[in-house]
Amino acid sequence: MSNADTAIAQAHTAAQEQKANKAAASKARARRFAETVQRKDVAPVITVEAVKALIPTDAQMAAIARSFAIDEVDADEIFGAGYNAVMDEIKVLEPALVVSIDGEKNFRALEMHMQRIVGARVASAYGQAQFYETKRQAARELSSAHANDSRDEDRMGIDGLANRAAFAREFAAQLGMKAYALAALAEGAAKAYAEYFGTEWKPYAKGNARSLNQQAAAAQIDALGF
Repeated sequence: MSNADTAIAQAHTAAQEQKANKAAASKARARRFAETVQRKDVAPVITVEAVKALIPTDAQMAAIARSFAIDEVDADEIFGAGYNAVMDEIKVLEPALVVSIDGEKNFRALEMHMQRIVGARVASAYGQAQFYETKRQAARELSSAHANDSRDEDRMGIDGLANRAAFAREFAAQLGMKAYALAALAEGAAKAYAEYFGTEWKPYAKGNARSLNQQAAAAQIDALGF
């Protein structure tokens, strides 16, 4: 085979390899995209109820405050702060975001904005509640391990398992108080939203978005006399 033929063959082989690499990379991107979509589809819907299911109850919070000498938060005050913050923002934005169409006020822009604002508070509370639950489970496991370790020769010293378990319990208690406070804030925000718009706050979902878009389209078509 001549040098020219060899060069052509090598170039052809390189082109085929490059084509195969591009195809593999494209398939990998498509797979990653599909996996991302799938994870998004199965992601939990974050609601106020989901937050409250993870945090301590009122009675548990009072017991935590006593047992760990932690100042108990004023849930009513924090609830009011969340409520008032949303109501104040609604009043400020109402002139800018509420428009009149054919003599009827359209609250859609304001409603969409406040749905996101309340959603941010609920999402923050949910993240803190998840963190609390994770550390609560860890503290329970450490405390159980310490309680079941009855052989003196296997016990750790002053800096050992007993101290780690106590620290884990205290850390979980502090996180519980934070989650409890953020839940009260989110609940107050959701309450204000419900009172103003006349419907319960719901987290954003694909189905909700399509329904709301269809409603907006129908109102616009009616207004334009299509």
